Amino acid sequence: MIVSLHELLARMLVLYFAVVGLWGLFLALRRQPFNSGFQGALIIALVLGVVQALVGVVLLVTAPTRPRDSLHYLYGLSIIVALPLVQQFVSKRTWSRPLVYGLASLFIMGLAIRAITTGA
Repeated sequence: MIVSLHELLARMLVLYFAVVGLWGLFLALRRQPFNSGFQGALIIALVLGVVQALVGVVLLVTAPTRPRDSLHYLYGLSIIVALPLVQQFVSKRTWSRPLVYGLASLFIMGLAIRAITTGA
């Protein structure tokens, strides 16, 4: 049951980060500002990544199986760390915040896909 939840959350991460990424690109193309709705979506994405990691830790402690590749742990950690790093990076720049966060979300989507492919 926990394995199924972990797999479901992984697919949710991929789809959610894809939607958030496209939303960011849409905002950037329309030259709209970084708004509270988009910021809330990024926070939800980060929380979803943390929940996924916590479920993964429960699996690590309780389940006899392990991921096929140890890189799975690195990809999982990278998903959580990426958005705060992007925030630190973009705060010192004059770039379009929706563009940067949109591209970062699409990158994180790719990390989530790689995490799935290195999993059990």
